[in-house]
Amino acid sequence: MNCSASLAKKHIEKTLFGRRQCRGLTDLRSNALNDILPKISIGEDKLNLDSSTNPSEFFERKYSEHWLEIGFGHGEHLSALMRKNPDTAYIGAEAFINGMSALTLDIKDENLDNIRVIMDDGMIIAKSIKPNSLDGIYLLNPDPWHKKRHHKRRLINQQNLDIFAKILKKDAPLIMSTDVECLANWMVTHASNHPEFNWQAESKSDWQTPPDDWITTRYEVKGAKNAKKMVYLLFERKKND
Repeated sequence: MNCSASLAKKHIEKTLFGRRQCRGLTDLRSNALNDILPKISIGEDKLNLDSSTNPSEFFERKYSEHWLEIGFGHGEHLSALMRKNPDTAYIGAEAFINGMSALTLDIKDENLDNIRVIMDDGMIIAKSIKPNSLDGIYLLNPDPWHKKRHHKRRLINQQNLDIFAKILKKDAPLIMSTDVECLANWMVTHASNHPEFNWQAESKSDWQTPPDDWITTRYEVKGAKNAKKMVYLLFERKKND
C-alpha cells in the first residue's frame, strides 16, 4: 500500500461509521459500478491529505469552476449538475456502495469528463486539495447522529468548517440542507459561529424555500422518519482572510 493510501485508510478508520452496504446490488447496479467507477475515480496519488492538490488535476481538461459534494447519497443531485453544467467540474464523495452504484448506473451513458468521485469519506478530498481552490461545497442531508454521544460524528463541526473555509474561494458558497430540526439548529449555530462564514438568510423564507434552480432528490421528497420540513442553509466564505 502506498503512502497516500495508508493515510487515507488511517483517516477513514477514525471518521467513518456505520455499514458501507445495506443490501445486495442488482446485476445492473453491480455491472455499472464495476464498469463506470474505475473511469471516474480519483487516483490515490492525488489524495495525500496535505492540502497540495489542485482539483483541476482530477480532470483531463480545464473547467471554469470546481464544486464538491460530500455524501451525495444516490447521486441524483450530482448527476443532474454534471448534465446541466458541462463546463463545470464536479467532485463527489459517497462512502456507501449502494449510493455509488446508483450514481454509476444513472450516468453510465453520459459523458463522464466533468465528474470525479471517491467511494470514501469526503473529508479525504477536502484535506487533500489546495486552499482557495473550490467554487462551492454541497453538504445535503448529512447523517444527523441523533444520540448525544454521537454528536462528535456530525460532519458539521468547527474543525471541518476550518477546512471548508480554507479550500473555498472568497465569497464561495457552502450549501447545506436537512429535514432534521435538531441538526438544522446545530448546523446554523456552528456555521454562524465560525469566523470565516456568513449566513445569507435575511428572512424565514430564505431558509424555508429552496434556492433558485434547486435540484430535488428522492430523499428530499420522501423525507426521514419523523422529519420536519426541509431547511436550506446558504453560507458564504467571507472575503477577508
